[in-house]
Amino acid sequence: MQGNARKFRHFVMWTALYFACAVLASRFLRNSDGVALLWPSAGIGYAVAVRYGLRWTAVVAVGSLLYSLQLEQPTPLYVALIVAGKTASTAIAAWYVLRSRVLHLRTDDGMRLLGGGVIQSVLSAAFGLFAMQQVGQMDYASTPDAFIRWALGDMLGIAVVAPTLLLATTSRNPLHRLSPFHEPASRRERMFWLALLATSFIAIPALGGRGIYVLGMISVSLVLLLWSALRFAPVWTAVATGVTVTYFSVSAGLGVGGFTAPKSLVETAVLLLLLCLVAVIPVMMALAGLEQRTTSYALYQRATRDTLTGLLNRTAFEEEARRLLSATDAPATLLYLDLDNLKIINDSTSHVAGDDMIHAIGGAIGAVVGDAAVVARTGGDEFAILLPRGEAGAIVEARRLLTEIEAMRVPWADQVLTTTASIGLVSATAQDRDYDMLFSHADAACFAAKELGGNRFHVSYPSSDEAQAHSAVMRSALRIREVLEREQFLLYVQPIVPTHNTRSGGVHFEVLLRWQEPDGRIHVPAEFISAAERFRMGPRIDRYVIDATLRWLERNPQAAKSVTSCGINLSGATLTDEHFADYLAMRLRRSSFPAQNLCLEITETSVVRDRQRAQRFIGQMRDLGCRFALDDFGTGFCSFGYLSDLDVDYIKIDGSFIRGLEASPLSQAVVRSIGDIAHVIGKSTIAEQVETEAEHHILQEMQVDYAQGYLFGRPQSIESFFAAKTAVA
Repeated sequence: MQGNARKFRHFVMWTALYFACAVLASRFLRNSDGVALLWPSAGIGYAVAVRYGLRWTAVVAVGSLLYSLQLEQPTPLYVALIVAGKTASTAIAAWYVLRSRVLHLRTDDGMRLLGGGVIQSVLSAAFGLFAMQQVGQMDYASTPDAFIRWALGDMLGIAVVAPTLLLATTSRNPLHRLSPFHEPASRRERMFWLALLATSFIAIPALGGRGIYVLGMISVSLVLLLWSALRFAPVWTAVATGVTVTYFSVSAGLGVGGFTAPKSLVETAVLLLLLCLVAVIPVMMALAGLEQRTTSYALYQRATRDTLTGLLNRTAFEEEARRLLSATDAPATLLYLDLDNLKIINDSTSHVAGDDMIHAIGGAIGAVVGDAAVVARTGGDEFAILLPRGEAGAIVEARRLLTEIEAMRVPWADQVLTTTASIGLVSATAQDRDYDMLFSHADAACFAAKELGGNRFHVSYPSSDEAQAHSAVMRSALRIREVLEREQFLLYVQPIVPTHNTRSGGVHFEVLLRWQEPDGRIHVPAEFISAAERFRMGPRIDRYVIDATLRWLERNPQAAKSVTSCGINLSGATLTDEHFADYLAMRLRRSSFPAQNLCLEITETSVVRDRQRAQRFIGQMRDLGCRFALDDFGTGFCSFGYLSDLDVDYIKIDGSFIRGLEASPLSQAVVRSIGDIAHVIGKSTIAEQVETEAEHHILQEMQVDYAQGYLFGRPQSIESFFAAKTAVA
């Protein structure tokens, strides 16, 4: 009901305005022969129909009816023809503008509006003159002259009024930078401009009375309007243009203020065409400026906003956070939020469902923290929030976020999607407001919350042992990236030997990685592999090791011929790398080393985490000819049930069961069980970390196939390993 009442009020308002402008134009904007140079009602009806739809041409029908009835002795036929003609011409012109797409007030929209205005002016003149001829008010001889005057008068009215109304009735927030009301110039400049325009209005009649050609002075006002189009709001330019053209129309039509009223059809046509150009050019320039700002804003949004959530992206967030942190010492807390189970949603439904969840959570985060906070989506399912408050207030917000996310329900097909989040917090102190440090600690705190089970927050204190350890991990990660880029990792190998001398064959070894400092100190994998996995550098290291190993074997073909099995460890992240199979296929294709002599080792833990993905990965690698070993077996709770489903060649028994084997009946039972089951399903076993003859002897009795450990050789560089083999041979 309220909506209908509002529409009715608007209808009455536009109808009254249409009628009032028609009366004013007929009484005050006519020249000496009684023809109105400017008909603003045409612009009102046109703008209303374009803005609100064809149904609103009823404004034209009622308004023109009221105007016709107030004429002297109107005949019913004339009234009916005039009302029908004006309504039809307006509807046809509006349909022409709206037929292809929604109006956005761009420059091409301006050309469509101009074309529609021409159509309405021509049709309105044709219908109007037809009505006058039908009632005997117009003879055929004067029809061409009247047609041109009528059409140009309507066209000028449309050019003066329609742009102002269309811009003024936009639904965009006036405070928005792309609103036609947005004012880029200062108030002082606008007041100075107004003073110049008013001066030109006064100067033109004053100078025209002294014999100066006033039509040439219109250029002064036109320059001011072009200035407005470049510097001021489009609505301001449209209103100023309308006022200026109306002023010139009245002055020229009445022949006052130094203007000479046009006497002939040619003079009238030239004057009206000139005024139409003055009305159109500034408005078109204003629309071009608005379109340019719209394009620039769209590019800015694309560069700074996440397309899925509309939040800031990581780069824009970093810039804004740095600025705020350096601008003031006010309390501030950085939150790093990571969704706990989005991967499950993506794998079980689709990535589209995951995107819906991320979009919903992005909106929820913005609603919880409010406009005062800076919020960004920094990664796939990761968000960063800079709150302008201390630790206590940030903890309250973190609890609200966790509750809101846990309670969220996102419908998808016949399912309802849910998730939880982990949040890391770190507060900026007055002394320490470095963004990089804060972000690092917030990330580490989020990781700690996730490791504790998720759906919780964790506060980081930069001076704590935990934070110091994280800083050390970060330094290691940066150093690893540098070593990778400079290819400074060293290839070490350790032999794998058969436990029974009856076995014969070539060299069987595992490739190990070392990192050497400039001072000669060597780091073992335990010192840097956790940092590499934490920062997702495992696949890159794996590719480096494979490429470096194959390059060495290709450069040493005699050594390569003696190799029956070259074992290379793969990280758990490599199993999820969709491009690894393509990389390995391409690398093996150009290598002289046989693919069947390459044994890829994956850990039991990574297999247990996602067995289906592991099976698919093993299948892809086997298609290339590679063999497989299941490393560290036993650390995943000895899940014997999946062994028959995994197409591996070797099962490597974890060294924790081998150390002190002779004194541990439990370890002996575990090793014996692993060996028996492996042999039943046709797989070979390798015992890791064998260091004593007693352990070796027990493994022989248990029929373990291979052994690896210090008893048979410590890890050494690949060059030294094969040099020793050559010397023995």
